[in-house]
Amino acid sequence: MTPYDFDQYVTLVREKLQLLTEEPVEQKEINYGRQLKVRKGPDTVNLALYNGKKGLKQVWSGKVSSFRDCCQKALDGETEPSALAGDLSAGGGKVTLLDGKPGFDGLWCGSDESGKGDYFGPLAVAAVCLDLETARQYQSWGICDSKALTDGKIHQLAEKIRQTAKAHTVLVLKPQFYNQRYIQLKSQKQNLNHLLASGHIHALGRVLQQVPECHFALVDQFTRHNAISSTLEAAYPGLKVYQQPKGEADMAVAAASILARDAFVEVMGELSQKAGFELPKGGGSQATAAARKLAKAQGEEALSQYVKLHFANTGKLRL
Repeated sequence: MTPYDFDQYVTLVREKLQLLTEEPVEQKEINYGRQLKVRKGPDTVNLALYNGKKGLKQVWSGKVSSFRDCCQKALDGETEPSALAGDLSAGGGKVTLLDGKPGFDGLWCGSDESGKGDYFGPLAVAAVCLDLETARQYQSWGICDSKALTDGKIHQLAEKIRQTAKAHTVLVLKPQFYNQRYIQLKSQKQNLNHLLASGHIHALGRVLQQVPECHFALVDQFTRHNAISSTLEAAYPGLKVYQQPKGEADMAVAAASILARDAFVEVMGELSQKAGFELPKGGGSQATAAARKLAKAQGEEALSQYVKLHFANTGKLRL
């Protein structure tokens, strides 16, 4: 590759990676190439690009993480500027984990959830239906597991997904109703996994009703045993449901994770405004401290409108 073409290639790679973080992607010259440093929160990913006699070469380094996986997926091993510019029709990587499954016809739906590990905020479950052409487009946009993206980027991509997916739906269970439902499940000797399974079943069901010609579904597996596959396959004859760990490597599941996270962040914004201060995400000590502050300001009974009461944080409040 000529020096000019290599510079163009590096620029395209850098622009691709910049979509994944709000921090600037750093670049420096190294022997026979360039090194790019990509940061997002505590994660740092290094990519060395070499222009040698045998062609282009990518060398990744840095701690293995979902963010590094997302960076690699965004480039998908492409070594030509034209491919990075968006021409993924020739030689692009897999966009679905269902590739090679018996009878797979290139039309499928995926589901994922957001908020199950957050003390504050709702539980959101989303489902998205795609075909291969749309999935390749998503790949070119840098769509991947929402945990590797900033909230701002998630909101941008969510709008694109809503405009381009063959079908999509998002179910949001706000804290007050989440807590009521959880109490009902406990009385039936059921747990959070049953609540999650119900969310995935209903979200995928809505999408399948919109696209009846879809006969494949993929769920990001969160437990070994649940009724998702059997329930949906009984309700939709001809449907095959797969559950797989790290399902966000699939474009439909990744898109669903983005829609679910976008909905979660939106409700968190509403709750923060209602609380009068920004509520923290996650389930750590900051969340406990914020709940204690909120209970002192609005009363302990108000917590059910903001938090998932069954979390261990509640027992640590000492009000």
